[in-house]
Amino acid sequence: MRVFLYQFNFAIRALLRRKIKNISIILMFALVVLIFASIHFLSGSLNRETDTALEYQPEIIVQNLKAGRQLPLPLSWAEDIGEIIGVSEARPRVWGFYFDRYTGANYTIVGIPPELMEEEDPSLGCLVPSLGAREVAVGEGVMTSRGLEVGGRIQLERPDGTPIRFTATQSFISDVVLWTYDLVAMPSSDARDLFDLPEDEAWDIAVYVPNPVEVANVSQKVLNMFPGARIVVKDQLISSYGTMFGFRNGLLITISLSCLLAFFILAYDRAAGLPREEQMEIAILKALGWETRDVIRVNMLQSVVISLTAFLAGVIGAYIYVYYFGAPGLRLALTGWSAIYPTYPLTPSVNITELVSLLFLTVIPYIAVGIVPVWRSCIIDPEVVFRK
Repeated sequence: MRVFLYQFNFAIRALLRRKIKNISIILMFALVVLIFASIHFLSGSLNRETDTALEYQPEIIVQNLKAGRQLPLPLSWAEDIGEIIGVSEARPRVWGFYFDRYTGANYTIVGIPPELMEEEDPSLGCLVPSLGAREVAVGEGVMTSRGLEVGGRIQLERPDGTPIRFTATQSFISDVVLWTYDLVAMPSSDARDLFDLPEDEAWDIAVYVPNPVEVANVSQKVLNMFPGARIVVKDQLISSYGTMFGFRNGLLITISLSCLLAFFILAYDRAAGLPREEQMEIAILKALGWETRDVIRVNMLQSVVISLTAFLAGVIGAYIYVYYFGAPGLRLALTGWSAIYPTYPLTPSVNITELVSLLFLTVIPYIAVGIVPVWRSCIIDPEVVFRK
C-alpha cells in the first residue's frame, strides 16, 4: 500500500509538470462525454414526461375517417359504444386546433360539457374549471403569448371570420404541462359555435376501458359497428412518441460521432508513441532501478486520473446543462419548434446502464492504448535513450 501511494503521488506530480497538455486533453475528453451524456439525459427526461402525459389519455380514441381525412362523427356513436361490454364510459369530445394569426401560434380549443365542470378530468390531469358563457380558462403559454391577465379579454374568430370575444377567468394549473400549456378551455356550446360544429356531432370519442386485456376486443367491436372508424389505442401513442424521440436521439448521436472520432484520433496518437520528454523520464526511472511493471502502473494511474476526471466533469456538466439550464439548443433538436412550446422544468432521469456504457466506451480505451507505447519505451536500454 505504501508503494502504491508513492507511485500515485509520483503520477500526480508528473501530470502537473505537463499541466497545459493534460488540461487540454481533459477538456476535449470532457466535451465528448458532455455531448453524449446530455443527449441521454434529455432523451430520458422527455420520454419520462411524455409517458406521464400519456397515462392520462383514454385507452381508445374513436375517430371518423373518410378519404383519409378526419371528420366529425354523430353523437349516436358514443351511445352505441357505451353499451359494449368492458367499456366504462364513452365520452364524445368537442375540441380542435385554432391558428392565431396575431401571434402565429396554434392553440388547442377544448369544449367542456356542463356536467363535467368542477370535476377531475383524466385527459387533462387537473380539475376542470367552472365556466360560464363566453368565459375561458387558458394555459400559461396562451397567457404569455397574448399578454393576458386573469379577467382580460381574448378574441377568437369563427371559420367565416366572425369575431367572438371571451373573458379569461383563470389560468390552467395541471401536472401535465404538455397538455395544458397551449390550451383554451371553454363551454362546449361556445366551442361548437367557434368551430361551427352542429349540436348532434362531436370531433371524436374517448373510450375508457378499465381492463387492459379488453382493449383489443373492444377496438374490434367498434370497428365492426363502424367500419369507417379509425381506432387510436393508447399503446400506439406511446409507441409513436417513443419512435419519434428514438429517431431524433439517434440522429443527434450520429452527428456527434464526429466528436467521438476526434477522441479516438487522440487515443491513436497516444498509442503511436511517447514524446521525447516522457521517454527520457521512463529511461531515468529504469536507470534508477524501477521495474517495467512499476512504470506501466504509474502510466496507468496517470491515464485513470485524466480519464476519470474528464468523465466526471463531462457528466456533471451535462447534468447542469440539461437540468439547470434546460438544454438550450439541444432541446429544440429533440422536441421540435413551435411559437408556443412548454418551458416546463425537466425531471432528472439518469440511466446508470447508459452511463456505464459511456464509461467503457471512453475511459477504458484511453487507459488501454497507453500501455503499449510505455512498454515499448521500457524495453529500450536507458543508455540508448540518453545517447539519442
